[in-house]
Amino acid sequence: MGNNVNSAGKILLIATGGTIACRETGHGLTPVLDGEGLLRELPELSGVCGVEVLDLMQRDSTDITADDRMQMARAVWENRGAYDGFVIAHGTDTLACTAALLHHLLPHIDRPVVVTGSMLPMGAEGSDAPGNLLDALRVAADGRCGVYAVLRGSILRGTNVLKVHSTALDAFVSANEPPAGRVADGNVIWDAPAPVEGTPRLVQRLEPHVFVLRLTPDLPPSFFSVLHGFPSVIIETFGGGGIPAHMEQAVRALIADGTRVFLTTQCVEGGVHLHKYEVGRRAEAMGAVSLGMRTVEDALAAIMCGEL
Repeated sequence: MGNNVNSAGKILLIATGGTIACRETGHGLTPVLDGEGLLRELPELSGVCGVEVLDLMQRDSTDITADDRMQMARAVWENRGAYDGFVIAHGTDTLACTAALLHHLLPHIDRPVVVTGSMLPMGAEGSDAPGNLLDALRVAADGRCGVYAVLRGSILRGTNVLKVHSTALDAFVSANEPPAGRVADGNVIWDAPAPVEGTPRLVQRLEPHVFVLRLTPDLPPSFFSVLHGFPSVIIETFGGGGIPAHMEQAVRALIADGTRVFLTTQCVEGGVHLHKYEVGRRAEAMGAVSLGMRTVEDALAAIMCGEL
């Protein structure tokens, strides 16, 4: 654990790797910078907050698993008495998954938990990394409890983070709701009310075996036989939601065999509305459960934590 403390509140920076920590190697970009290495690139840090560092892992976020995310949640939970807030430096590819799962693993967390990353490595020309990390520290120091992602000046609730571009610096949006706030000229501005307070806790058990299936129009019904045995399946349906008629018998058999089937939409925003069309009502009648306005990442996290 490193140390860089002043009087503006104490934040724990949890370093996990990702593009923000990458350097070019003979095998492509690889996360090698530790937390202190990230902080050395922030000359404007003085006066924002005090920061200590926990180097938890150095991974491309593609390689991060549910167990790794549980490690992050435990690091927050076990250190919450010693810090005013937390920033997790993370890769962008699965940042939305981590933000959503941390929200559900740490219900009613009584500290700010802010996930951030970058599309270009720290130190690269034109990198978004210094701005994103500094903004994340500002949001954590501001004191609002809950799990958020901070990227390009936007504050996104952990449950509504969506990556929509693979290369652009403005790669993230807040799905199905406006951003919770923003950072402008170094000031944290909240546009959404604070979350409802409750008793904080750490969820101790995860069920990671959830299958996510993106429907295609001519998917053969025989495919569903491979899903028997999964506790839960999320099906990304078309538009407002529903199961194509030629697949209904296979999905009904899956449900009858004990698999819980949840339906969402392939549309980026708007959610699933099963009661609108006959095809959706047929899906409801067979026992499929609507995920409404949830993102896939949020639904996956809620199911893994036993909330759905």
